[in-house]
Amino acid sequence: MRRALRWFWKTGMLSTFLAGLFAVLPIVITVGIMAWVGGLLKAWLGSESFVGKALSQMGLRFVTDPIIASVLGWVAVLLAIWFLGALLKWVGKKRIEKAFNAAVERIPLVSVLYRPVAQVVEMLQRDPADKLQGMSVVYCAFGGEGSAGFLGLLVSDHVYRFNGQACQIVYVPTSPVPMSGAVVFAAVDSVHRVDMQVDDLMKICLSIGVMSSKVIPDRYVVLPEEVQRAKDRLNDTHAAKATILANPAAVGTLEPDPQ
Repeated sequence: MRRALRWFWKTGMLSTFLAGLFAVLPIVITVGIMAWVGGLLKAWLGSESFVGKALSQMGLRFVTDPIIASVLGWVAVLLAIWFLGALLKWVGKKRIEKAFNAAVERIPLVSVLYRPVAQVVEMLQRDPADKLQGMSVVYCAFGGEGSAGFLGLLVSDHVYRFNGQACQIVYVPTSPVPMSGAVVFAAVDSVHRVDMQVDDLMKICLSIGVMSSKVIPDRYVVLPEEVQRAKDRLNDTHAAKATILANPAAVGTLEPDPQ
C-alpha cells in the first residue's frame, strides 16, 4: 500500500488530482450551501409545510386546482407585502415600526423571540460598510510569549471587566464559513491591531488559509533567511543545554559567597 502511494505521488498523479480537487472545491462548497438553504426554504415554505398548506387552502376558496390555488396564495402574500411597503413609505417606516414593536413588547413570550430576530433583520438591512464600521482586524495571543494565536475582528473599542480582567469583544471567524464563528472576551493586553482589511481576513477564512500569502501585508511576512537564523539559534540553545546536562562539571561549581 505504501509503495502504491509513493508511486502515485512520485508520478504526479496524486498531486494533479489534488490540484483539480482544490480547483472545484469552492464551487462544491457554494453549491452545497445553496442546496442547504434551498432545503430549509422548502421545509419552511414548501407545499407540504404549514405555510404552504395554509396558502393552498386560501387559494382553494376560489379555484379547484391545487397548483393554481397555491400560486394564488403566494400572489396574495406578495401583494400584501408590497402594499405594506407602500404604506411604510407613505406614513413613515420608523413610525409604524415603533408602534408595532411597542405592541409586540407587551406580549411576554412573543417579545423574547421577536426582539433578537428584529435586531438581526435590522442589521441585514444596513449597508455592508455600516455593518463593518468600527471593526478592525486584530491578533490575539493565547498564553505567554511564543504561544499560538488567532486573527479576529475587534467589534468595538469598549472595554469590559470580568473577574478583575479587562476584556474586549473579539469575533473569531471560522473556515470555510466565516459567519459561523465565535465571540471571545479577550484580555486587553492580548489584543493587537493588525494593518489588514476585514475583507482580507474573510478571504483567508473562505480559502482555508490558501489566500494568506496574497492578502497579508509584506510587513508581517517573515523572510526564509530570518526563519533559518531563528532555527539555528534554537538549535544552538538546545545543543548548549544538552552539553550542560551531559557534563555538568564543564560548567564549573558554585562556590559559597564569602561573608
